Amino acid sequence: MFGYNIAKHPVMDQKMICLWSEEDHYRKSEAKLLPGFGSNLCSFAVDGLEYLHQAPMPVIGTKFFGVPLLYPFPNRVRNCRFTFDGVEYRLPDNDGGRSLHCLVADAPFEYETPVVKDDAVSVKTRLDIVPGHPLHDIFPIANRLELVYTLRNDSVEISVKITNLDSEKRFPFGFGVHPYFNIYGTKDQVRLHVPAKKWMEAVSQLPTGKLVNMEDAPADLSKPIPIKGLTLDEVWFGMEPKKPMAIIYEAIGRKLMLKASEIFTHSVTYTPPFEAFLCVENQTNATDCHNLYARGLEREAHLLILAPGESIGGMLSFAAERI
Repeated sequence: MFGYNIAKHPVMDQKMICLWSEEDHYRKSEAKLLPGFGSNLCSFAVDGLEYLHQAPMPVIGTKFFGVPLLYPFPNRVRNCRFTFDGVEYRLPDNDGGRSLHCLVADAPFEYETPVVKDDAVSVKTRLDIVPGHPLHDIFPIANRLELVYTLRNDSVEISVKITNLDSEKRFPFGFGVHPYFNIYGTKDQVRLHVPAKKWMEAVSQLPTGKLVNMEDAPADLSKPIPIKGLTLDEVWFGMEPKKPMAIIYEAIGRKLMLKASEIFTHSVTYTPPFEAFLCVENQTNATDCHNLYARGLEREAHLLILAPGESIGGMLSFAAERI
């Protein structure tokens, strides 16, 4: 049986949509969403195990918990600016001369009444960045971001649709998620698998554009390896739907499969040494994708470009499985 209710987040002063499934009066899975705070998926639990770091963290800021959305530019933009179709776009400086982690992490999204079916429960959220919206002043190309969150017994799926609403301008963008996953057991009992084709060489966390073989990367994640001793903030290239990423929790006998459709060609991994979380981020593009694209590195950047009126869609999911 699937259902939902509307509650209030215990820490954030925000309305929270709670989706859930039950089996024999047992709460099998839960997903909780904050539509008014960046459409953040702040909780995903299966069999009583919470996979997402939920509470805002004072050290790194209140925007970064659960699953922040990265749009219309995941991660960093060099010098807070880029040029596209002859127009220079200037972005906020929030990372020492760079723009970091997009514009929508705390933006209010509209939402529709959740839909309950026999095998799932879902809710749709939407953000229109159009003239009159404060984000349109920063990135003045009208666009719409729509998401559908679907909870099943052991997984949560996020369907994404992006539309260029501008009547004249092409829309250059990227989309990603920045989930903060909990750690169970010690870090040598957590293994990370990112079956990418290449590592993107970077200087000061900005890709140079050079693609490097996995065996020469800071860590070869083409096979599952423990995160103990890893201090990564890296971009990976060449992700494929048939080769999902995974976090393997040996201490609890579970693994979390991170599946994504073909538009998600890149990934970012962030493994801070002194925190009880790790980030494994499906993204449609490289960090600093606009500037890489302007240098002619179109394949490496994978900047998505929509003509006026065009749309594009994709899907990603987190699925809990037994080892």
